[in-house]
Amino acid sequence: MGNEKKLVFVVEDNPVQQKQLQVHFEQTLGDFEVKIFPTPQALMNSLEEKPYAVVLDHFFEGQTKTGLDYIADIRRRYKNLPVIYHTTLDDEKVRMQVMDLGAEMYIIKDSASLVRLRTALDNIKEKESKRGFFSKLFGR
Repeated sequence: MGNEKKLVFVVEDNPVQQKQLQVHFEQTLGDFEVKIFPTPQALMNSLEEKPYAVVLDHFFEGQTKTGLDYIADIRRRYKNLPVIYHTTLDDEKVRMQVMDLGAEMYIIKDSASLVRLRTALDNIKEKESKRGFFSKLFGR
């Protein structure tokens, strides 16, 4: 079971970014299988697949709702699903809102964002490991 790939959902409408993220997760990191969604609506219809994490953008071409709206929707349906906000928007107010909604991390798309994505995934893995340890310890 240790070699099982973790499913990561990426919501990104830019085809270049989609490919870059997919290659990064599947080939560079190697522990993940990526499913790309060009729109948040498509993501919402697939959440019952219980991904390991969701990487969510802020802006979507032709959409009135932003990633903030969708992270709130995800939280209502799947309270503990890790969401990583990956956006070009460098806005402290939005960052605070995203974190208040329970995101794992707010990452601005730049030359270091792939490294920060790895850090966010490592943090999720560490939390999952601790949760597993304590559930075994306390019989949950």
